[in-house]
Amino acid sequence: MLNILTAASAALLLAAAVHAAKGKPGAAGAKAAPARILTGHRAAVEAVAVSPDGQYAASAGLDTNVALWNVKTGKVKKVMVAHTDAVWGVDFSADGDYLASLGNQTIEVWKVPSGANFKTIPGQSFSMYGVKFSPNADYVASGGYNSIGVWSFPAGDSIHTMKSEMENVYSIAVGPNGSYIIAGAGNGTVTVWNVADSKLLKTIQAHKEPVRAVAVTSDGSYAVSASMDGTVKVWRLSDGKLMNTLKAHEGGARAVAVSPDNRSIASGGMDSLIKIWKLAGTGQKPVRQLAGHTDSVESLAYFPDGKSLLSGSKDKTVRIWKLK
Repeated sequence: MLNILTAASAALLLAAAVHAAKGKPGAAGAKAAPARILTGHRAAVEAVAVSPDGQYAASAGLDTNVALWNVKTGKVKKVMVAHTDAVWGVDFSADGDYLASLGNQTIEVWKVPSGANFKTIPGQSFSMYGVKFSPNADYVASGGYNSIGVWSFPAGDSIHTMKSEMENVYSIAVGPNGSYIIAGAGNGTVTVWNVADSKLLKTIQAHKEPVRAVAVTSDGSYAVSASMDGTVKVWRLSDGKLMNTLKAHEGGARAVAVSPDNRSIASGGMDSLIKIWKLAGTGQKPVRQLAGHTDSVESLAYFPDGKSLLSGSKDKTVRIWKLK
């Protein structure tokens, strides 16, 4: 059972220590960029996000706390304390005014940058994983057991519960126009759902093991999935065709993100490595490898300019990597 911190004690424990760390040479032949290390979480960091203006980063995980970081200073702006169990997802609204965090059975919405609690949305009556705002912030969605939940925003009213035999939905991504949701599930599938009528549009038999992370390109053309089978795959959404398979992480791939220009993929996994790949092209090796985390990489997020990458790990740290 995790202990719940008061806001004051959480803030003390999450006071940021920002260090410069030199990366080790990667298998791709390029040195990893130096990373700023943000420390203070008492347990695994399972979710990270970057605000649309790149000024703030958010992190959360097994210690139940949600931290809002000032990227420029590397210091904690606010520690948000409301969840009573592990936090499995964080996401900023497109205008940057709100941050959603997902605990096992509730979604908390916070104002940015004050960190004030704006709304509590009761979720499904079972564990939930992954949370996303729609592009215009008219709904919030999350994954769960055999389902995806959709709630109106800011009202917080339930709109849909999309049900199918998917096992746990570990990750979701929202299409650029908000009309569809992509889900990665425990049965190895990637599914595509119509938000308007909650109908299943497409099921892709993507992996032999659970899909732990999914992402979508900003133009909506491709979905990317990361699986515990160690691979990262690229799918054309128009017809579900497999476009690329990357043999990414020994022990399992746990995180994936697509660069803002849609040219690159970042993946993280059980081997504690982050790898950067070209989105297009088959049979390739990573163009860059970032080493420094000492445990599984659980979550990744690109900065809006594509020049930096945010990572969260089971080693309890959050890292900011310079890519350009």
